[in-house]
Amino acid sequence: MEDRENNIVEYDRLSLQDSSDNGSPNRKGKKGKKLGIFSYRSRKTERKKEHFVNGDFQKEEISSTYTEVPWFVTQESIHSTHITQRARTGSHLHRSPAKDDRKPPTHKLHIKLIGGEGLAARDSNGLSDPYVKIRINNRTVYKSKCCKLTLDPRWDEDFAIEVDMEAHVVLHVYDKDRGFTDDFMGAAEIDLATLTQNPEEINLHLSDESSEEELGYINIHGHLTSVNHEVPALQPQPIKEEVITQAETPVLSAKKDFGTMKRNQGSVRGTRHLFPVAIATVQLVSGSNLPARDANGFSDPYVKLMLGKWKKKSKVCYKTLNPLWKEEFTIQLCNKETSMLDVTVWDKDSYRKDDFIGRCDLDLWNLEREVTHSLKLNLLDTTGSLLFLITVHGVDAGENTLTSYDLGNLRSRYNKMKTFEDLSDIGFAEIKIISASGLRAADINGKSDPFCVVQLCNARAQTQTCYKTLDPVWNRVFTFPIKDVHDVFELFIFDSDNVTDREFLGRASIPLLNAVNGEEHVYALKDRKLRERTKGNVTIQISYIYNPIRAAIRTFTPREEKYMEEDCKFKKALLLNNFQRVWRLVQSIIATAEFVNSCFTWKNPRRSGIAFLAFLVIVWNFELYMLPISLLMLIMKTYVDVFVRRQPLAAVESGKYNDDDDETEDEPNKPSLMQRISALQDVLTKVQNILDYISSFGERVKNTFSWRVPFLSWLAVCIFCLVALVLYLFPLRAIVLLWGINKFTKRLRKPDFVPNNEVMDFLSRVPSHVQIDDFREIPIEQGSPRSSKKKR
Repeated sequence: MEDRENNIVEYDRLSLQDSSDNGSPNRKGKKGKKLGIFSYRSRKTERKKEHFVNGDFQKEEISSTYTEVPWFVTQESIHSTHITQRARTGSHLHRSPAKDDRKPPTHKLHIKLIGGEGLAARDSNGLSDPYVKIRINNRTVYKSKCCKLTLDPRWDEDFAIEVDMEAHVVLHVYDKDRGFTDDFMGAAEIDLATLTQNPEEINLHLSDESSEEELGYINIHGHLTSVNHEVPALQPQPIKEEVITQAETPVLSAKKDFGTMKRNQGSVRGTRHLFPVAIATVQLVSGSNLPARDANGFSDPYVKLMLGKWKKKSKVCYKTLNPLWKEEFTIQLCNKETSMLDVTVWDKDSYRKDDFIGRCDLDLWNLEREVTHSLKLNLLDTTGSLLFLITVHGVDAGENTLTSYDLGNLRSRYNKMKTFEDLSDIGFAEIKIISASGLRAADINGKSDPFCVVQLCNARAQTQTCYKTLDPVWNRVFTFPIKDVHDVFELFIFDSDNVTDREFLGRASIPLLNAVNGEEHVYALKDRKLRERTKGNVTIQISYIYNPIRAAIRTFTPREEKYMEEDCKFKKALLLNNFQRVWRLVQSIIATAEFVNSCFTWKNPRRSGIAFLAFLVIVWNFELYMLPISLLMLIMKTYVDVFVRRQPLAAVESGKYNDDDDETEDEPNKPSLMQRISALQDVLTKVQNILDYISSFGERVKNTFSWRVPFLSWLAVCIFCLVALVLYLFPLRAIVLLWGINKFTKRLRKPDFVPNNEVMDFLSRVPSHVQIDDFREIPIEQGSPRSSKKKR
């Protein structure tokens, strides 16, 4: 027995001598470990140790434990300590001393890592990428996700592990650096003795012994629950390596069960393949008051969107602090835990790293489904804001039609007797997207995967996708609040290639007042520009209820801005079309002037005589109230012609233009108009828009008297009667005086007053000839659509 112990002591002395000869305290050894602290049995993998028992040479596998010994401890003290530990355990060949001293867990520690506030900045941009490591008895048992570019991270992660009450639990916060060592941001200890069985909120202040900097704090929810274990009798068996990757991970063999451990680890943290339960359509509209990052006092901002592994980037808007993006992104939502959208704004730089502007977060899961939300999000830690339009809709089909009870409540709600209870609540519209037929085949198999998107001003809804069919049936019902009875339902049918890509199949535009209320109707699809017929029809049913008095009041207020409307670009064909529209109006004015002039020339004596007598009577008896009466007589004459005599309205001449001319000029061998007038492009664009405004104004006035929109024409009749009555009862001097007082004092009475022109607001609701042509319904019997081939 004494010989055996002597052999063991001699073996340990030689092992220690070998380790001390390999380096000095200021030099690294072969495995990269500093030898200022001697490594005693430093390898964590299983190794073989040879020793003698009763004169026989035997080999046995044991699990070595890393024990740190200060360099000033003598070899004799190490040997004596080692022999004492072996004598105390009684089985030094099968179990390491450290593992024998561990106590069985008595409680289960539950920690919910909420977030942090006021953390230290560790990156050059003044921010950090913090994450948390939880260490129990100097062993890392949990690691949180990394929150990018923030000093106020939010994790919202749960963690649980069995511990004994004497365990040392510490939270370490680090800044994630790609390619470099992560920066330490502070640590805090959790006192298990202060925890109870009820979850409590705890603020842990971070500290660093080497610095007096204020490091912020971490917010957690923690509690303890008791654990009852039946401890089995210890059997002399080899100790295998334990690896704790996350709470409640079983102890596995390092060799045999390593793959099983990785699979279990993935199953604990979440399923890798998740099926979407909702789809979020995120429309990035614009930004306002962003901080300047360039020397010229502007920025070149763009936006990065990130949700898990999904990442997208917007276009760059150069030299502006109020960018206008108008881009749309589609995101799949699988569960609540992975629905936090991270939005960051950057300044584009050509020859150096892009500058960080700001960030904000958005929880998509908690937004109300099938409703378009207009959200203005302020950037964190800086000035500026971003405007989003977000709609979250379910993947599965559903039908939610109105019952008779609901319709009764709506009729009572929008009754004329309750007009002045809520003037902003004009009405309620329900659209049922039933089906489509005869769509164009967009896939190579001769089929399509169609879905329908419906828009009412800025509100948006989307049906589910019907796969491999040209005659989809959706049967989806969507409801929209009516903010303006003159809004237009716009239907877009796309072919779904994947989550984000789609191909246009057809489009239809139905003004709300032109829809057949409560009846199914089939509409022919048009092309993207609403100019020509394309393949397919769509069957829908529109039902609406509104208060006409509230709608009339709303007509004289500014129209709601449509955020995602495409900006008008310069095109040669569009410029020519607007010029022709203005020229037609000028010709009408010239023809009227020639008719009046002919009355003075007496070329037609009968006409000139009647005109002379009418002039004498009107001038001698004219009063101001006769002016709206004359306009009233003109508009009522047209009403009799259209609705009594049933005379058809004259076809409008919108001056259709073809974009193919502009596309053919993009060929390399043919100089384009854009190249010839590039220096005058901005000027020509303004001229184009001015011509459009002038022509649209004249057409709207004409269409008001032509009863193109009966609601507006009747409203004009009422206004003319009211104006005539006021002018008849009150002198003109008093009316002008009241009008001037109202105009001069309106800003004093209403500081937030938005200047507007009631007449122009009214005319903005009257469609121009181009809009009437866009809303024109194509007969189903018209036949196949016209094939438009590009000129080559």
